[in-house]
Amino acid sequence: MARNQRPRQRGIFGLLKPSEPMLFSFLPNGAQEWPSDDDDKDSDYDPNGLIDSDDDDNDRQALPSSSKRSPKNKRKTSSSKRKEKTSTKRREKVSSGKKQNTKRTKRQKVMAAKSSPKSERKNKRRKKGDQQAKAASCRTETEASHRGNAAETSRSQGHSGSVSEGHQLWGQRLPMVALLNVFQFVVRMEGAIPFLCRACRVCRLWREGAVHSSLWQQVDLANGRIKCTDATLEWLAENRLSRLTSVNLGGWAKLTDAGIKALVTHCSKHLRCIYLNGCIKLTAASVCSLVDGCPTLHTIDLSHTNTDVVSITSMTHILQTLNSRLRLLNLAGNKLKGAPGILKTLKTHCSNLRALDISNCKFTSDFVMLHIEELQRGCPMLEVLRLAGCMVRASQVSNKVQAESTGFPELQELSLAVNTDVVNGGIAIDDNMLLRLLVKSHQLKLLDLRGCTHISAVGIQRLPVYDLQHLFISQCSVSRYEGIEAIIHKWQHSLIELDLSWNVFPAMSLDIAMKKLSSVPGQSVLRDINLAGTSITAERVRSILEGCPSLVSLHLASCRGLPRGMKRSYHGDSLTQLKEDLKTAPASSLEYVE
Repeated sequence: MARNQRPRQRGIFGLLKPSEPMLFSFLPNGAQEWPSDDDDKDSDYDPNGLIDSDDDDNDRQALPSSSKRSPKNKRKTSSSKRKEKTSTKRREKVSSGKKQNTKRTKRQKVMAAKSSPKSERKNKRRKKGDQQAKAASCRTETEASHRGNAAETSRSQGHSGSVSEGHQLWGQRLPMVALLNVFQFVVRMEGAIPFLCRACRVCRLWREGAVHSSLWQQVDLANGRIKCTDATLEWLAENRLSRLTSVNLGGWAKLTDAGIKALVTHCSKHLRCIYLNGCIKLTAASVCSLVDGCPTLHTIDLSHTNTDVVSITSMTHILQTLNSRLRLLNLAGNKLKGAPGILKTLKTHCSNLRALDISNCKFTSDFVMLHIEELQRGCPMLEVLRLAGCMVRASQVSNKVQAESTGFPELQELSLAVNTDVVNGGIAIDDNMLLRLLVKSHQLKLLDLRGCTHISAVGIQRLPVYDLQHLFISQCSVSRYEGIEAIIHKWQHSLIELDLSWNVFPAMSLDIAMKKLSSVPGQSVLRDINLAGTSITAERVRSILEGCPSLVSLHLASCRGLPRGMKRSYHGDSLTQLKEDLKTAPASSLEYVE
């Protein structure tokens, strides 16, 4: 482009720049590009910088483009006309000089290109690259158009419509019923959270299925995957939990009455089970409103909450409102100031109670009197009774009342474990109390008597239980367990888990018991045995491994009768390796060394 004449500039070494462009030069050239032999296909060639034209009319139209830049039309004076004529003459001179120079430059470059085979190869490669780029761009545009057409067809036909192969993913053609069945299976296996939240981000079809209310019926929010705040619960209750039947809010220490109010407002129609363990900021008013507003509620967990929620006034209102609907009540880990009144209300109103847990509760008195026969008459459907860590004492009744007791015929789990750190914690739990509790419990599966030093082997043997599966009698009395082999013999056909740890059994009694346990390999179903702290020998361990083929866990820590290296726990591969080592080990290596 033509411009006004200006003084010549100096280069980086102080030398004057040439006034006219040169074909080959190492001096800066004002950002101008030299034209190639093919101007039409040279992408670097600027037609406004160097004009290659044989027509003077085109030159005249291109060169005076600077005159169009003046934004205003003013009346020209005589001086301005003279200046314009002068500038026009200068432009014509510059233009004619550039024309000649350009023609000369082109002729020289054409001759150089003809004489240089390298230039031909470069031009061919450049042309071939341009053709490949154009072909690739055409393919990309074609594929994009196909995808757009497929998307429009999918939207017009819906998710279940038939679309040509290759234009739509299989998941977009999956019927909603099938997708819901798949999601339901995953929810049953892994829970609704966080799977459904992640499924919403896959595609529109998955989002439509993941927000379906049938998948949000049983929700466990105690896994720490979401923020435990009132705002989170309010949003879920309003948008997802319209058909909620069971919700676990365990550990939501920041949950307040506002979150419970949202549940009552949006989820009260179908709610049956709620777990509020560890929700220490709740008040008795919010829990009572929850019980009043949920007509189908039958399971409530209030363990490890504050004293206001489990006060005698609050619990009386809750138990009287739920009445015979109540199936499970968990008050573990609380300080119960009105424990006798709560137990009395339970016996009076909750005839269909299935599970009662008051483990590790603290009472205002040293012991709480447990009226066993009255509780059995008031709650005959009880299946789980957990009194572990509680200072309880059985009430005194006549032999006639004991004989007329209905017992707990449906009881399957009884826990009377004692905290050994508490002095005289299990002093009131003896053979008589155990027999009164289990007088009609023929279906008992789990019995936990850890730390009960006043229960003997004879008392356990007299229990009317036939198929006990889990027995825990660790840290019990030493002198009263000389008949441990009789206990093993009674339930060796059904025992799945056995805990004999930290009992100093007489060596002969323990040896006989373990020999009897492994005497019939085809009948043993034992999977877990804990012998930590006992006097078991390596030879007897080998017989246990051979006689109990279903064993998956073996605890031998601190067993003083074992050689070094064996005193630890074994699971999985380590248990298999122990079995192989004991098979090939010589008898001398299995002897205990001081």
